[in-house]
Amino acid sequence: MRKNAISPNWLSFILCYQPIIGQDAAAVYQFLWAGYDHGAGKYALSRILNHVNMGLNRLEKALDVLGAMGLLAVYQKDNAIIFRLIEPLAKEAFLNNPLYQKLLTKKIGEPAVEEWTVSRPVSDTEVTKNFSDVFTIDGELSIPPLAAPSFDLQAFKTMMARDQLRFQNETNDVIALYHLAETNGWDWLQTYKVAKETAHAHVILIKRMEQKVEAEPVTTSLTNQEQVIVRESKSKTALEFLTFLKEARKAAVTMSERKCLQQLVDLGLLDEVINVIVLYTFNKVDSANLQEAYALKLGNDFSYKEIRSAEQAVYHLRESKKPSHKKQTKQAPKSNVPEWSKQEVKTEQTAKGQAELAALYRELEAMEMRGEG
Repeated sequence: MRKNAISPNWLSFILCYQPIIGQDAAAVYQFLWAGYDHGAGKYALSRILNHVNMGLNRLEKALDVLGAMGLLAVYQKDNAIIFRLIEPLAKEAFLNNPLYQKLLTKKIGEPAVEEWTVSRPVSDTEVTKNFSDVFTIDGELSIPPLAAPSFDLQAFKTMMARDQLRFQNETNDVIALYHLAETNGWDWLQTYKVAKETAHAHVILIKRMEQKVEAEPVTTSLTNQEQVIVRESKSKTALEFLTFLKEARKAAVTMSERKCLQQLVDLGLLDEVINVIVLYTFNKVDSANLQEAYALKLGNDFSYKEIRSAEQAVYHLRESKKPSHKKQTKQAPKSNVPEWSKQEVKTEQTAKGQAELAALYRELEAMEMRGEG
């Protein structure tokens, strides 16, 4: 690009950027800067490839990395590509960016980053104004303009402290939060709401946040009984739901059952999906204890098939096997509808509806016998 002469801070580039962007991107950036001719000429991409000794795929990846780190802007004009070089941030400004700092920490470790972090006076608060705090866009003195909305990590952490939440791995989680916020167009508060909804045992779990935002609506209508199951599954956490079912059987939650819930959480399953698994597992056999092996087996299947909501879970269990054409007995099957939904089923549902739900339970049992559950 014309009039794009820059003077990069190479100390900051080597110490802060290079560990993140890698050797390929660093080599491309340095070559573009060294070969800058004020936009006078046009060249084939092979000029870059020959000099930095890499193929086209590696070059494309390097350009993407430079763009993502704010070191390069790429424009398409007809059949030509135009590059605009951007100066790297100074070291202090780089480390003051929470996302960049965490990316660097992930590469070189926290002790190395702390050695470079400028310590500020402990007893003094810096009140220096920025240019945009004092001047308008026309260069006039005025009231400070409103700042553009952005992801405020400090505000996010303040809310975490209030709700007693913590990171699973702060370095990795902060990077992931920035990514999720940018991808979904969230501000910090929207991001926090999703983080809080999907947290487990006061720990923010990025994998469950991804499951929450990627859940797809179920277009097929659910029966009234299935809607009861979905509503109850969404109303409680996994531990609350398991405790509720156990108390109905005059039993207490065991340590092994808590461990089973944690294993289902570790798969990335949301509480509402885990609750459906727990309910159907209890209805598989008449027992006061959760059949943990079956619950984990079903959980693995749900994780593999990317079941991300209670509606999807119920629908998947219903559709996992086509209705059997075997001759049915005249005797009505025994209903395994849980205590919390019996009253609603009796007052609002028909005998046909009860039979449909009972058939759903039978399908689960048949899947287990064939090893498909």
